[in-house]
Amino acid sequence: MEKGIDPLIRDVPSLYSVVLRLAPLAEAEIEATVGHRAHAAFLDAIRKVSPDLSAALHDPEVSVRPFTVSPLWGTSAREGKIRISLERTYWLRVTLLVRPLYERLMEVLLADERPQLRLGAATFLIQEALTTPGSHPWAGYASWEELARRAQPERELTLEFVSPTAFSFGEKSWGRHMVVLPLPELVFGSLARTWNAYAPSPVQVEARALEHYAEEHVVVQQIAHLQTRMLNFSGRPQIGFVGRVTYGLMGENDIARIQMAMLADFAFYGGVGYKRAMGMGQCRRVG
Repeated sequence: MEKGIDPLIRDVPSLYSVVLRLAPLAEAEIEATVGHRAHAAFLDAIRKVSPDLSAALHDPEVSVRPFTVSPLWGTSAREGKIRISLERTYWLRVTLLVRPLYERLMEVLLADERPQLRLGAATFLIQEALTTPGSHPWAGYASWEELARRAQPERELTLEFVSPTAFSFGEKSWGRHMVVLPLPELVFGSLARTWNAYAPSPVQVEARALEHYAEEHVVVQQIAHLQTRMLNFSGRPQIGFVGRVTYGLMGENDIARIQMAMLADFAFYGGVGYKRAMGMGQCRRVG
């Protein structure tokens, strides 16, 4: 298992997707890629109520982080820039894989009558924090046990990748080795590793066996609107794919199929692949 956050903050594991509705306080122009700035703003918010927790989340030795941060939604980029307008409402999503992290975030938001969020040159008023299922298509909460209990041995699973997704295989002599294809073993292998980093032991999976099943017995049956998109993290370009992919689970193994369906549901909270805490890998099951 990859290294995760200290067990002290794993108390009562829960899954949350919090949608923050944002109203700009002034017009501004910001860079199109703001995931890294949203990541920094999130850690700064947690630091206000728990410096130790913020430091643990920022620890470079933590290989699987217990949160994701989305891009800024409600925007359209032009020539690498986003024009923030007073006439529009924007939103940002944060998912949290441990309950104490959710509690600290809510503590920050409730401590200020007018909580604000700064992304580069733009400052936003946080109008609402939506978590209740049905309050927003990307808001919700669940328990690990609930996801495991409701999973069925599906023969098809469809995932929608809505922000650039990629998989890192480390640094080489020529640079970082990245794969930008929705291969079953990469997608479900990533989900299994994140799941095992924070899920309680009774519902953990055999990640290597499941990755092997995905490689040998899962095929890409249909692709819709698959394309690559480029992000720019402070001058460092990063390519990823977006689109919708239907996977066929061909191997006659009901346990593996159940676990694959469970991980597909978990994608809503856990994200997929590289830089999930900086806007990449936002994903959900749609079939």
